[in-house]
Amino acid sequence: MYDYLIIGAGLSGAIFAHEATKRGKKVKVIDKRDHIGGNIYCENVE
Repeated sequence: MYDYLIIGAGLSGAIFAHEATKRGKKVKVIDKRDHIGGNIYCENVE
């Protein structure tokens, strides 16, 4: 059983999940994308 179910791993969802787990809560995050951060992501540029 989870304390929180977070729909969406965008910036707000990811930060909430991180802060909740730091406080000992059990969190489940689901998102349709295969990465966290929503539209924020890193790309290697050479």
